[in-house]
Amino acid sequence: MDSTEKKCRHGCFLMTEKNKIHQGNVIDTIDGIDVIECTVCGFKHVNPLPSQEELETLYKKEYYSLDKPQYLKDSEEDQEWWEMTYRQYFHLFDKHLKKEAPSLFEIGSGPGFFLKVGKEHGWDVLGIEPSKQAVAFSKQFDVPVIHDFFHEETAKKLGTFDLIFMDTLLEHVPNPSSMIALCSSLLNPGGLLCVISPNDYNPLQKILRNQKNYPPWWIVPRHHLNYFDFTSIQSLFKQHQLQVVESLGTFPMEFFLLCDDNYIENHALGREVHGKRKTLEKLMLANNPKLLESFYQWLGMQGLGRSFVVIAKKPS
Repeated sequence: MDSTEKKCRHGCFLMTEKNKIHQGNVIDTIDGIDVIECTVCGFKHVNPLPSQEELETLYKKEYYSLDKPQYLKDSEEDQEWWEMTYRQYFHLFDKHLKKEAPSLFEIGSGPGFFLKVGKEHGWDVLGIEPSKQAVAFSKQFDVPVIHDFFHEETAKKLGTFDLIFMDTLLEHVPNPSSMIALCSSLLNPGGLLCVISPNDYNPLQKILRNQKNYPPWWIVPRHHLNYFDFTSIQSLFKQHQLQVVESLGTFPMEFFLLCDDNYIENHALGREVHGKRKTLEKLMLANNPKLLESFYQWLGMQGLGRSFVVIAKKPS
């Protein structure tokens, strides 16, 4: 099957298959772009997928300057919370990876907080990030970051790792299956792949839509090409012989919407309710981290959480 490669702001390998015909029921249409329940791929995605030229214009030239001008500022304000969150994730990684000084690779390392925590945790860390602004920001943490896009050619130069980490990346990739396959090829036997991505079309979103007339605000076809949930991401892992060992939801931000704190398209209110979420999690992590972990595991079992955190293991 013919294919073309594309690259996005997050440092990901983007491949669309020219001759692949996507089909399935149209479940939403936003800005003239359909979202389908694709029976070929096994998950929801936009159709048609954007062209190479459209993606390159967006991610090479516009993403930080036009679409995400607050990204690094907000990240810096959230640094303490991010690091606490990531330390909890390393607790999960340690549970499933019994190895001294393991290695990790983060695709789309952004401001570098995850790499910083990994280094402090005794891991051998490496990131890849195409954004000049993000790479420059991460230098303060003295962590190695490749300033490039992640694709098959860069992968050939990398070696293998005990953990590959992708945070809010897979929703941007035109061919997630190819991305998972490439990541799996870089994992050592028994290695872990951790994917964090929005949990879309979840039960709380459906309540808000059906009972409170909310539009499907989570659909952003310009940026998010794919719309995963717990079932579809686990199915994708299974297709690549990766065994899911952890499945957690993150804090359900939809709770605020259910309480009439409509932060959609209101950045200031969004930051305010996010601050409440941070306060709750900081208190829980400082006093009873196991309870918070159990709560988020329960959310995962119910298909709830604004995002999912799914960790899968490559066979030994």
